[in-house]
Amino acid sequence: MALAILIAAAAPLLMLKNQVCPLSRTISVIKKKQPAPALDINAARTNLLQYLKLRKDSLALIEIEKVLSVKPDDSTALWGKAEALRRNYQFKESEELLNLVLSKYPCHASSLISLSYIRYHDNRFEDALELLRKVLSGPDLDRENEALAYMLIGSINAKKASLGGFLSKVVYATRIRSYFEKAKNIAPDLSEVHLGLGSFYLLAPWIVGGSLDKAIKELEIAVRLTPDFATANMRLAQAYNKKGDLGKYNFYLQRAKELDPDNELLKEFRD
Repeated sequence: MALAILIAAAAPLLMLKNQVCPLSRTISVIKKKQPAPALDINAARTNLLQYLKLRKDSLALIEIEKVLSVKPDDSTALWGKAEALRRNYQFKESEELLNLVLSKYPCHASSLISLSYIRYHDNRFEDALELLRKVLSGPDLDRENEALAYMLIGSINAKKASLGGFLSKVVYATRIRSYFEKAKNIAPDLSEVHLGLGSFYLLAPWIVGGSLDKAIKELEIAVRLTPDFATANMRLAQAYNKKGDLGKYNFYLQRAKELDPDNELLKEFRD
């Protein structure tokens, strides 16, 4: 009798087991029949370029790793990773990747521009200019890279002028502004070209075209186009500090600190 009771009590569990196991097998089969969707490399490339343009580097790196996981030698993704490293002041690692791309594609304009910035940062002006001349003479140059090349040429001349003193500023001033204006005319939707021209107006003596009002106008455009661009926010903070608008100065200064605590302009301003 006791045995009958135990069998009767176990019967529902046995029935449940018989019902559950086939269902588990069915779910397992369904899962196996649903492979992960294939990566759309072209879409990922488009996304990473757009994120880099907007200075959303962390999002760009996600797309970059997606592409590299499928195509480790992809030139766009390798350059994108190098550019993100450059912006994070990891110049050595960035240069290694850029040289890898250029060893296969010597006329890769974006890589040449990124490498020229590293040379500019190291005050190797002639090396930087040589790279930019190669960009401008290259085949099928798109307008954004053309504009960035002229913007960097202007920046190089501006840095050379600043290292040479007041007379050097006067000599280089007209040439510097013409490069920035040319870059702006080619690609007015790039925040970098407005940053370059705005920085010129902010830092140049009034006798050679410096203008605080023009500086603020250009720098506001740069920030509006790319709100996450720390350097543009920092320059705009400097401009408003010079104007005496402490409210806007503190706002853009804090924004720059949040975006990039290690920003070189921020360090210079503290000094």
